[in-house]
Amino acid sequence: MIWGMERGERDARETVGQGPVAAPLELVLAFLEASVETLCRVDWAGHDPEALVAAVGRAETAARRLESAGSRATAELAALHRQRGRSAGGVAAMLAEKLGLARGVIHGRIEAGGRQATPAGRAAADGTISAEHERIIARAVSGLPGTLGGAATTRFAEELTEFARTAAPAQLRAEAARRVAALCPERGKDREEHQERQRSARLGAVRPDGTSSLTMTLTPRARALVERALCDFGGPGGAVACEPGSDERTPEQRAHDALVHQWALGSTVDPARPAGVATIVVRVTPEQLEDPTALVETDSGTQLSVRQAVSMAGSMPWFVSLLRDGREELHRIDVDAHPERRLASALQRLVLYAAHGGCTFPGCSAPARRSQFHHVREWSRGGPTTVGNGALGCPVHHGFVGEGPSSWRTVVDPGSPGRCTWLPPGVDRLTDV
Repeated sequence: MIWGMERGERDARETVGQGPVAAPLELVLAFLEASVETLCRVDWAGHDPEALVAAVGRAETAARRLESAGSRATAELAALHRQRGRSAGGVAAMLAEKLGLARGVIHGRIEAGGRQATPAGRAAADGTISAEHERIIARAVSGLPGTLGGAATTRFAEELTEFARTAAPAQLRAEAARRVAALCPERGKDREEHQERQRSARLGAVRPDGTSSLTMTLTPRARALVERALCDFGGPGGAVACEPGSDERTPEQRAHDALVHQWALGSTVDPARPAGVATIVVRVTPEQLEDPTALVETDSGTQLSVRQAVSMAGSMPWFVSLLRDGREELHRIDVDAHPERRLASALQRLVLYAAHGGCTFPGCSAPARRSQFHHVREWSRGGPTTVGNGALGCPVHHGFVGEGPSSWRTVVDPGSPGRCTWLPPGVDRLTDV
């Protein structure tokens, strides 16, 4: 029995690469299953990285070719059933139930099996592109106008297939859309109108832990703005300054912080901008200011801590809400009304008290009431008296800062008002720490 199986496998192996396989299908499948079983038992830990890279590449190519062969078999099965009066939907339903797959997956394989004579279909059969690449190219080709001509359509498919050999599916999808738009410029207006109709943003309900979700469908312009924000502020150390190599945020967390930072910059009030600029109003009582963890609400009902509210106000306007004759009045408070003065105002010190609680020198636990307002960029060097240029420093550490060779320096952290980075003697830049 073992000898017979080995002989069958050898017969099947000898027919590979010689056109249509002449060996019985059962022998070919037995050879495939035996090979896969052997591959699954390989001890990958015993190989060097170079060998593993080559193995992963060969396994991926084999998997792509196997998927293509399965699609071709599925399409042939559907064709046989259609000859007997059964619809493609019936074939999909039968295979979906038998294989435990969705009908849409089966329909996709039937369609892919019928496209294997196309440039993308041949590349998928060779394993040089994936089935997803082939589907993207097929959709792009189907979107071309019939007046384009067969030669131009074939050239379009060949060029896109060549691009797909070294591109990820997302890159291929974008490139396909760009090329279709270039070939069909008359569709530009309809495309833009469709994009504008599709734009949306939905802010989800607040969850029990206080977080919430934001779901958006972006227009190309909106996506470009988001990508710019992620490029400018989404990298390690972006939006939230930290020591080089110490940013432990995940890429998703960095993206969140980058967008929030960009929105905060856009929410600042500029006198040159037209009236009606959106502003966040938070009601905070004097008692709440003494507890940075106390929860307060914005005018839209969003809950956040006093610490978060005060820190956010470093880049946003302050208002005080008063009730007069039963009606609410909002009065603007300019926290940094006199940046030219040397001494900080009581309100500026209060902002830093609530935002950061005490001395900002690393490891110092001195409370806010025992700390002083420190100009991060020294007053003698033109540093303004503002919340953004302010930090709390206890008398001891505040005295560390000076001009001598043994003195410390401080650097502004633009992502967190009142925070600063302390540079030890001999260090001039944050990147040298």
